[in-house]
Amino acid sequence: MKISMINYKLLLALLFILASWITFTVFWNSTKLWSALNLSISFHYWDNSTKSLFPKIPLIPLKSLTKTELRIKEIMEKLDQQIPPRPFNHVKTTSSATHSTATILNPRDTYCRGDQLDILLEMRDHLGHRKQYGGDFLRARMSSPALMAGASGKVTDFNNGTYLISFTLFWEGLVSLSLLLIHSSEGVSALWRARNQGYDRIIFIGQFVNGTSQVHSECGLILNTSAELCQYMDNRDQEAFYCMRPQHIPCAALTHMYSKNKQVSYLSKQEKSLFERSNVGVEIMEKFNTISVSKCNTLKLVDLHESGKLRHQLAVDLDRNIYIQWQKHCYPLIGSMTYSVKEIEYLTRAIDRTGGEKNTIVVISLGQHFRPFPIDVFIRRALNVHKAVQRLLLRSPDTTVIIKTENIREMYNDAERFSDFHGYIQYLIIKDIFQDLSVSIVDAWDITIAYGTNNVHPPQHVVRNQINILLNYIC
Repeated sequence: MKISMINYKLLLALLFILASWITFTVFWNSTKLWSALNLSISFHYWDNSTKSLFPKIPLIPLKSLTKTELRIKEIMEKLDQQIPPRPFNHVKTTSSATHSTATILNPRDTYCRGDQLDILLEMRDHLGHRKQYGGDFLRARMSSPALMAGASGKVTDFNNGTYLISFTLFWEGLVSLSLLLIHSSEGVSALWRARNQGYDRIIFIGQFVNGTSQVHSECGLILNTSAELCQYMDNRDQEAFYCMRPQHIPCAALTHMYSKNKQVSYLSKQEKSLFERSNVGVEIMEKFNTISVSKCNTLKLVDLHESGKLRHQLAVDLDRNIYIQWQKHCYPLIGSMTYSVKEIEYLTRAIDRTGGEKNTIVVISLGQHFRPFPIDVFIRRALNVHKAVQRLLLRSPDTTVIIKTENIREMYNDAERFSDFHGYIQYLIIKDIFQDLSVSIVDAWDITIAYGTNNVHPPQHVVRNQINILLNYIC
C-alpha cells in the first residue's frame, strides 16, 4: 500500500475524535455505497409524544420484563456483588498508599526479557492496620522513558486486603515500576452508590424553534418534574430522552442541544474528602528501584501489542476508493457547544442501515459521555449495540467490526462525574457483552495506561498507536 502522509494525518485527526465518541465506517469500494447509508437524521422511528407523567424511572410500558431488561438486571446484580458497600467511619480507617507495603516475590538481580515479575501488596489504613477486605481501585504500570516504552500491569484482588501485581517484562534495559492507589475501596463504594442515585449531574438545554421564535427548555434522560414533557422514544430499543415542553410549541420543534454540569452531588461531605487531590492517584511503590532486564539466551513468547511500542508505518490512500464517514452517538451527548439534534441518532439505527461486506469496516466507541449517569443507561446502550452488530454479522458475516474502548482521563477532575473507576466498570461491561461476537478490540484503555497519559484527549503519538492497531485489523 502506498503511504500518503497527508492522508495519514487525516485519519489521525478522525481517530483523535473517535477517542471521545464516534462511530466510523470505512468503505473500500465507493462505487457500491448503499443509498441507505446517508447519515442525515430521521426521526421516523422516534415517538415524539407529549407526556404529563412524573418520570422518576424511565418511561417503559408496564409489562413483563424483556430479555434486555432481564440482562440489565443480571449485570447490575453481578456488579453490586463485586462492589459491595464498605464501612466508612473516618478517613484514617480507609486505605493508605503510604502505610501499605509492596514486596517483590522471588527477587533477582537481573531478569530476562519475557519474565513475569510478581509483587505482593498488603493494603493498610492510615493507622497502619491491615485491611481485611479488597476493592481498592489500583493502577499498575511499568515504563522505560528512554525507550518510549510502557505497559500496564495486572492486578489480582484476593478480597482480603492483599493483591498480586504482575508485570510481563517486554523489553531489555532499566524498567521503572509504578502502582497507584487511585481510590480506596471506601471511595469506590461511595462512587458506585452515588453514580446510581441520580440522572441530574448534567443539565441538557434544548432549543425549540417555532417560526421566528426560539425557546430554550431543560432536557434529560430523566426529569423530576410534574410539567408536561416531550418524550423522544426509540420504542424498539426502549431508549428515551425528555424535554420540558415549551408552551404552544410542538415537541418536533426541537432543533439544537447543549449541556452543562449541575451543582448536585450524592456524596456526603466526609465522602468528598476521599477525592481530594492528596487522596487520589497516590504512589504506593515510591521506594522501589528500577528493574534491570537482559535479553538472556532463552526464547520467550512476548506479545508486543501490550508494550505500547507498536510503530507500524501504515497509511490509508484516500484516492483508492476509500470512503470514511463518522457520526456522534445519541443522547447522552455531553457538550458545552450547541449541536444540532438532526446530526445525531442511536448507533443501532446507523448499524442497521449498513449493508456490510468484506470491504466494510465499522468502528464503535462508547464510554466517556456515559460516566455521569447511572450504569443501567450504559448497559442498555451496549446491549442494544450488541444486538445491532449481531444483526449486521448475520446478514453480512464478512464485515469487520472493531470496538474501541475508552481512554483513561485526568485523575483529579470531578471524580463523582468522571472518575476512571466509572470508565473501568464500563470497560469491563463492554468486554463482557461483546465476548460472544466476532469483533476485534482496540484496547485504548490499556494503551493509555501504558503511556500514562491521564488525558481524555491523548497526545497524537498515542492516538497514532491506536490507529496502527486499527489498521492491523484492516490491512
